[in-house]
Amino acid sequence: MGSFLEQQMSLSQLARVKLTDAEKLMANARENAIGKTADAQQLMVEASILLKQDLENAAKENAVINEITKTLSQVHFANKIKLNVGGKFYTTTLDTLRRDPDSLLCAMFSGKFRLKMDEEDGAYFIDRDAELFRYVLNYLRDGNLFCPNDNIVQKELLAEARFYQIQGIITDLEEKIPFESTLILKNEAHHSILLSWLPPGATCSLLYQASFDGQTPADFHRCCDDRGPTLVVIRVGSYIFGGFTSKSWESACELKAKQDSHSFLFTLINPFGTKPMKIATKTDASTHCQTDLGPTFGTASTQCYDLQVWSTIGNNLDLGFGFKCPDNVNKKTFFCGTSPFQIDDLEVFKVIF
Repeated sequence: MGSFLEQQMSLSQLARVKLTDAEKLMANARENAIGKTADAQQLMVEASILLKQDLENAAKENAVINEITKTLSQVHFANKIKLNVGGKFYTTTLDTLRRDPDSLLCAMFSGKFRLKMDEEDGAYFIDRDAELFRYVLNYLRDGNLFCPNDNIVQKELLAEARFYQIQGIITDLEEKIPFESTLILKNEAHHSILLSWLPPGATCSLLYQASFDGQTPADFHRCCDDRGPTLVVIRVGSYIFGGFTSKSWESACELKAKQDSHSFLFTLINPFGTKPMKIATKTDASTHCQTDLGPTFGTASTQCYDLQVWSTIGNNLDLGFGFKCPDNVNKKTFFCGTSPFQIDDLEVFKVIF
C-alpha cells in the first residue's frame, strides 16, 4: 500500500514538473514571438524610411532635370535673334526680348510689325548706345540690374531704359540717382550739399511735385502721408529753400505736432547771397500735421510755426521758434525776401537711409 502511494506521488510530482516545463516553454515561445514581431516592425520602419528617402531623391533629381531642361530651352533652343546695337552685335532670344511685356523691345519683336533684317549680317539694327545695351539685355535675362556705381553711367543708362521703356530699370536707377526727376534742383552742386546734410548713405526719390500733382494740402497728403522721412524743397522765383523731417506726414483733423530733433530747415539760394545753410533745431522743433495744412515746421509745445505752407493765412516764414534763426538776418525774409510768399513749385522726396 505504501509503495503504491509513493508511486502515485512520484507521478504527480513528475506531472507538475512537466507542467512547469511546459509553461516555461510557452513563455519562451511568447517572448520569441514578441521579439520576432518587434524585429519585423523595426524592419518595416526602416524600409519605410528608405522608400521615403528614395522618393525624395527622385523628386530632387526630377526638379534638377526640369530646371536644366528649362535653362537649355532658353539658352539653346529658343528662337535666336541677332541685334546690331550701335555697331555692336548681340545674340539673344525672342523670349528674352519679350520678357517685359510693356517694353519697346517686346513690341518690336511681338510679330505685329515688319522688321527688316540686314541681308549681309542677318541682324536687326537699333541706333542706340552699343555698350549700355548689355546692361539692358542682362536685366531682361535675369531681372537683376548690375551697372557701375558711377553717376554719369547711371544717368546715361536711365536714358536708355526710358527709350526702351523698361520700367524696372527706370525705377531702380531713379532710386539710385539722387533728385533725378526734380524740376527745382537743377544745380548738381546742390545735390551734393543736401546729401551731406542727410544721414550717411541716404537716397532720395520723388514723391510729390506740386506743379504736376496739384498745389493743395489734399494733394500733398495724398502723395506724402505715411511715407517715412522726407525732404521738402520749395522754389519761390529763383530762391530755393525747405526742410527735412525724419517723421511721417499724416492727415489729422486737429493740428498734430511731431517733435523731431533730427529735422532741419535749409536755404540753398536766398536774396542775401549767403552760402547754402543748414538751420539747426532748437529743443522743441517739430513738424505740424493737419488735413488742411501743407508741410509745416515749428514747435511742439506752443505750436508756433517757423515755415508754414498752404495754411489758411498763406505761406509764411518766421524763424526762431523751433529752429535757430541765424545771426544778423531777418527771420521773416531770409529765405525768399518776403513773407507771406507765393510758391512757384514744391517737391517732396522720400529719404531712404
